[in-house]
Amino acid sequence: MANNGMEIRFEEEPKRGWSFLWILIFIILLLCAIGFYLLKQPFGQDSVAKIQNFFTGKTGEEDLYVEVIEDTKDEEIKRLQFALMQKEQELMELANSMKGGIGVSFEQGSKSENTLTNIRYVIKPKKQIIAECFSMDIGRWEIPQGCLLSIATKVSKELEEDMQVVAFEVQGIVDTNPYRGLSPELKQEGLASFRAREAINQIYSKIPNATAFEGPSIQRPNQRGYSIKAYFVE
Repeated sequence: MANNGMEIRFEEEPKRGWSFLWILIFIILLLCAIGFYLLKQPFGQDSVAKIQNFFTGKTGEEDLYVEVIEDTKDEEIKRLQFALMQKEQELMELANSMKGGIGVSFEQGSKSENTLTNIRYVIKPKKQIIAECFSMDIGRWEIPQGCLLSIATKVSKELEEDMQVVAFEVQGIVDTNPYRGLSPELKQEGLASFRAREAINQIYSKIPNATAFEGPSIQRPNQRGYSIKAYFVE
């Protein structure tokens, strides 16, 4: 009897080993299927991209620059469109009061006695620079105190003196010294954009009803800052 019991145990142990192996294989296949499914999802692809960037030495700084620039430019476009709509309304009211005396044409329609008003205008930049600053620190975008004082006063003065001004273009300025690192062109472009954005934020904080947008970046020797130009309706 003792020998028979030992034989039964010897027969059961291989069966249990095979059962454990099949369970392990099933778990591995299940994990692979789950991993494959997750990789097909958007958040899974983002995770893979982050891991690749980590091993290739990218910090994600460049993507941040691009996202910030795109978001801020969308906001600027909306503000500019709103400013143009307001200016168009002002021109329509002025045209109605002057009965076309300012070069605005009217076309009389026969349907329901409606008046169709066509306003043709062009937005142009002024030749002179409204405000500029060249003394920012290397690699930084904080505006020096002396430049801060001139932003609000000059922009506000321009709006008061010229009723045709509808917006201000702010261009970031960087020097000609290249960055040492990955994608120096993108980092120079990003630094110029941050400098322009800082000036735009100062304009909005002091003059909320103003409209400002970011223009093309400028690269000049030994100059670090921004340049502001006014746009008017003609």
